[in-house]
Amino acid sequence: MYEERKEKFSFKSFFLTLLLVLLFVFLMLWLFPNKWDLKNMQSNGNQYQSEIDLSRLSVLYNEIFAHNVERMKDAAIGYFTNERMPQKVGESKKLTLKEMYDLHLVLKLLDKDGNPCDEEKSYVEMTKYDKEYRLKVNLKAGKDEDYIIVYLGCYSYCSDGICEKRVTQKTETSKGGKVAPAEPTKAVYSCKVINGKYYNKGGNVVSKEEYEKSCEQAKEEKHTCEIANGKYYDKDGKVVGKSAYEKSCNPQPEKYSCKVVNGKYYDKDGNVVGESEYKKSCGLLKTMYEYKLVISDSTSCTVWSNWSKTKVAASSTREVQTKVENEKVGTKTVKIQTGETKKTVVKEVQEQYISGYTTKLVYQGTKDVQVGTTQKTITEKVVAGTAKVKAGIGEGTKVPANTSTTIYEVISQDTVQSCSTCKKEVKYIWQIYKIETVYKTVTKTVDVPVYKTINVYKEEQVPVYDYRTVEKSEVVTIPTYNEYEVPEYKDITYYRYRDCKTVKGSTDIKWSYSKNDSELLGKGYKLTGNTKQV
Repeated sequence: MYEERKEKFSFKSFFLTLLLVLLFVFLMLWLFPNKWDLKNMQSNGNQYQSEIDLSRLSVLYNEIFAHNVERMKDAAIGYFTNERMPQKVGESKKLTLKEMYDLHLVLKLLDKDGNPCDEEKSYVEMTKYDKEYRLKVNLKAGKDEDYIIVYLGCYSYCSDGICEKRVTQKTETSKGGKVAPAEPTKAVYSCKVINGKYYNKGGNVVSKEEYEKSCEQAKEEKHTCEIANGKYYDKDGKVVGKSAYEKSCNPQPEKYSCKVVNGKYYDKDGNVVGESEYKKSCGLLKTMYEYKLVISDSTSCTVWSNWSKTKVAASSTREVQTKVENEKVGTKTVKIQTGETKKTVVKEVQEQYISGYTTKLVYQGTKDVQVGTTQKTITEKVVAGTAKVKAGIGEGTKVPANTSTTIYEVISQDTVQSCSTCKKEVKYIWQIYKIETVYKTVTKTVDVPVYKTINVYKEEQVPVYDYRTVEKSEVVTIPTYNEYEVPEYKDITYYRYRDCKTVKGSTDIKWSYSKNDSELLGKGYKLTGNTKQV
C-alpha cells in the first residue's frame, strides 16, 4: 500500500510546501522594517521597534519549529513503507533525527537561533494499533521541545490505501499538557500559553486580553430553539425570555402523531405518553444487544522528578532512575614532559670471561654390545628325500625323455593307421610324474649371542667461565618536566524518581443495536447473549 502511494505525485504535499514557502517569504518581509516602520521608529523611539521585533520574531520562531516538525512528519510517512512498518499490535519502530540524516530523508534542521536541532532527542516513532498506526514526531530545538501525534490508516477517504486521519486527535506534550490536533501543524499553538506567550485560536501571538477574548468566543456553544442551562435560545441563537422564545420557535400546541416535540412523546393517536409506550405504539422498538468489556488493572505514574544528587531508594510504588555525569570537582598538579637532554654516565657492569678449560664427558647416545651367549632350541626344515606326484596324462607317437624333475611312464600302446602317411604307426599313452623334494622338521639346540644397551660418552675440552666487574660509559636520554594545574573530574551519580499507583480493573457494559458492532468489538467488547427491546 505504501509503495503505491510513494510512487504517485502528491498534490497535497506540493501545495503544503508551496504554502509554507510563501508564508516564510511573507514573514521575512514582515520581520524587516519598511519605510512606514522607519518613520514610526523615528517618532516613537526604540520602544515601538522592540515591540514590533518581539511580536514578529515570536511568530517566526514558532513557524520555524512547526515547519521542522512538518518536515520530519512527511519524511517519516515516506520512509515507513509496508516492509518497514511494525507488524504486531503494540510494536513500535523508532528513527532518530541522526538516523534520518544518515538515510538522507531530511536536510539539516536548524532552530530559531540557527543551531542544529538535537539529533538524538528528536525522533519519529511508528506504533501499530489494532486497525491503524500512530506516528509520534518529537522535536528538540535548543530549550524548546514538543511533539505531535498523527494517526494513519485505511480510511474511506484515502485515495491510495493509507493516509492521515482527518478527525481531530488530542495529543500530549512532553510536559504533560494538552495541545491541539496534529493536523494542521499550526493548530499545535491554538489557544495555548507557551513560554509566557499567548496564542489565539488562529495560532498567532497576541496580548492576554485578546487571547481570552478569542479563545472564550471559540468555546461558546450556539443553541437554536433550545432551553440550555436555564436559558431560552430563539431561532437565531439569541438568549431571550420565555414568551419571545415561544413566539420565535412557534411550539405547536396541537397533538402530533408518532413525533417527539419539546421533549414530549406522542403516540400514533396523538396522546402524550412515556418513551417506551411511544416506541411500542409507533413500532419503533428495536432489539439491543449487550456487550461487556473486562478492564484489567492499570498503572499510572507521576511525572519524573528533577535530577538530584540525593540518593533515592526504589520501592513497590516508587520507580527510580540513575545517571552518571563526569563533573569537575577541583584541580590537581600534574607533571608534563616538555623536552629531553642527553647525558654520559659511567656504570659498573658484570662481564663474563673464560678463566680456563676442563675435561667433560659429553653424551653421544646409546649402543648395543655383546656380553655373552645363551642356548636356544629351534626347529628347522631338512630334506628327507623325493617323491613322485602324478601331474597328468600324455599321448603321442613318441614318449618324451625323462628329466631330473619329470618322469614319463607308458601306460599302453596301440598300432593304428596314419591318415597322413597311409602307414601303420604306434601310438603311446603315458602317465606324467613330477619329482618333488620332501622335507621334514627337526629340533636342535644352538648358541645365540646376548646383548646389552649402554650409554656412550666422549671426552671433550670445554671452557670454564667467570665474571668480573668493569666500567662502561653510555649516553642516556633524560626527560625534562614542567608542573601544570589541570581540572580534576569525578563521576557523580544523579537520581530521579516517580511514584506509581495501580488502579483495579472493572467491567464495563454497553448496549448496541447491532449484533456485530465493529466499533465495540474493535475496542475489545464481547457479546454476552443478553438482549432487550427499546
